[in-house]
Amino acid sequence: MNGQFDFLVVGDDEPSLAAAAAAAKAHARVALLTSADRKKRAAAASPAIANFVWRRLDLQDYDLTLEPVSARVTLLKEGAPVATYASARETAEGLAEKGSPDHLLWRDFVEDMAVLAGAPPYAPAGYEKPGAPDIKKFAALLADPARLEQAARLFGSCGDILDDYFSDARLRSHLAAHALGAGGRGDREAGSAQALAEFLDADAWRVRAPKGGVALRAVLEQVCQDTGVETTHKKPVEVVANGKFSQISFDGEDKIKVKHLFFATPAAARQWGVGDGRGAQGSGMLGEGAHADFTVRFKLNDSIEAPLNDPGAIFQVIDDGGDIQAARNAALQGRLCDEMPVEFEFTSNGEVIARSAYLPAAFYEDGEWRAWTGQDRQAAASIIKDRLSSRMPGFASLIRRTETELSAPPSGASPFANCARLIIQPHRHNAISAAVKLIDQVMAGDD
Repeated sequence: MNGQFDFLVVGDDEPSLAAAAAAAKAHARVALLTSADRKKRAAAASPAIANFVWRRLDLQDYDLTLEPVSARVTLLKEGAPVATYASARETAEGLAEKGSPDHLLWRDFVEDMAVLAGAPPYAPAGYEKPGAPDIKKFAALLADPARLEQAARLFGSCGDILDDYFSDARLRSHLAAHALGAGGRGDREAGSAQALAEFLDADAWRVRAPKGGVALRAVLEQVCQDTGVETTHKKPVEVVANGKFSQISFDGEDKIKVKHLFFATPAAARQWGVGDGRGAQGSGMLGEGAHADFTVRFKLNDSIEAPLNDPGAIFQVIDDGGDIQAARNAALQGRLCDEMPVEFEFTSNGEVIARSAYLPAAFYEDGEWRAWTGQDRQAAASIIKDRLSSRMPGFASLIRRTETELSAPPSGASPFANCARLIIQPHRHNAISAAVKLIDQVMAGDD
């Protein structure tokens, strides 16, 4: 692969592929850097696809069918599970049936969060055209008390907003776990309210392919191919900034010139040592960074009944609401937490995929930071296995094999450290539609 490109998109998850395809559809020249050793695995649930993305990528021309997950469920240490659904009416009725005193407040909460998420008082995070701050928007924010109040709420904590609405501690813990878990945020952390506001958006609800259906990732890979995205698996070895462009040399003789290096998720950036660690460069959200994402795929000898007998749900395991901030603090301090929140789901082929973002980007021992080791992976996998076993008795005895995936910064300097124009989208619940919008914003800024 050689030549000049508008974007080098790094990553092979659904948001990265959608962003690359959308840019190519808009007549940008796009290169895509993906992992050379990605295995074929059962697909996990992904963010929903907004209608504008579906039409933009002509997904109706592909054999793609997606089903929404049935529920979000939290398995607390004591008491019945707490569940919420895509339908506000169904959620309110479910809360009433379980005796939650807050069922009458649910619809008001959903509507208020939609207003908060739908009118952010600042430009989308991740990119700002150099030298062109939006002074008019900032001035409008200061002049409008309603928008100023929105800004104050968004830069507050998730826990504070939940305390304002609900008296049911179990419901508060459930919402915080699902809203913050994927990004590894703390519920008392400044700026975490932004994730809560977004997580109730329709495009943040997760979807997956039905049994026997084609995976969304496979379809998006085909769309990239059909739109002319050029893909490479070669490792970048040198980046030299030259004005508005970066020249990137890969293993072998391949060299390209790139205007923008684009990461659609912080996990993709983190794997290349970009925008991570104890100072989240480009994160766009207060406090984001300093954590790793860790996934364990459990292959079982026999099936196990899903909690609530609902294998279509997304589950969270926490003992109580205090787990969330405690695990976040542990990650920032460079250590594992035995009570870390864990999310898991069942795949159509009988696997259980469990993940947590409450792990340190690096470990702090004897006054020094060090990178992850194989022993650290084993310890993290053991904690996650124990968390699932505490909610599904007999689970550990059914495990035939485990596979782990780690998104943490590698040791050594990043090959992209000298890139001229670096764009990192922060964690977004609606990551696919947000990545496409961010691509469009960057392209508009180039005009």
